[in-house]
Amino acid sequence: MSGAEKPPVLAQVAPRYLAGGGDPRWVTAPLQKAFRWQPAHIPLSPVVRLTRRDRQAELLLSPDPDDHWWTLHHTGSSTEKAWTIRFGARTPAEIVAAATDALTTGTAHSSVDLMQVLEHAGWKHSVLDHQVSSPDGFVIVSRHPLGALHIEVTAHDGPWASEPTARPAWRAYFSDHTPPHLAAAVLAGMVSTEPLLRDEKAMVPFLRYSVRIARERVPAHQAEYALWDRVDRLAALRTGTPLPPQPPGGSLPRRTR
Repeated sequence: MSGAEKPPVLAQVAPRYLAGGGDPRWVTAPLQKAFRWQPAHIPLSPVVRLTRRDRQAELLLSPDPDDHWWTLHHTGSSTEKAWTIRFGARTPAEIVAAATDALTTGTAHSSVDLMQVLEHAGWKHSVLDHQVSSPDGFVIVSRHPLGALHIEVTAHDGPWASEPTARPAWRAYFSDHTPPHLAAAVLAGMVSTEPLLRDEKAMVPFLRYSVRIARERVPAHQAEYALWDRVDRLAALRTGTPLPPQPPGGSLPRRTR
């Protein structure tokens, strides 16, 4: 590396629901490495399929611009009905991972009130009682009386128009019978104020118009360290091994190797 070259850096982007897709390994690596979900061999295909060892749960990552990219499906059991969660292409991987983490770690809370997760973060009911919107107006969460949940995220299409037009960013769908703690984990991930690390140059241009980017940049290698720290911690949680203290800053670890 010449003296003029600088190491790659990542931007800290907020709100996190407009940060873009990010690294899909944030979802897939813990499932395979920490929880031993089995990958399907699909030669010459961009599709990723991971199946839980009991064959009752499956994660599908299918890069289709006209459909959902992420699908988490449970076939049901004698005590649980089948359910499905789907996320659009630009859903941050960290938000998708909130659902898979809640599923794999088994931290169920049957009394979760989903809308209260949003209300406690300052999100407000819109005109319809079954809808809650983010303070910036970019997110609408709708809950069907039978239990299904819809999330729709938009962003401004440009900074120049006097009245910017809302442009779809991503959508998510939780079917009836989705365990409430999975949906609550996703909503908690959305309302978190912790920024996400992204390559600013790789972000979809219209998303950059609607986010806040901190001046401080983070060395790109720290994101890789954070990923494998995450895998190690979830693996330790699965095996019951005592965990070391959580690195400060969550996804912005300060340790080096």
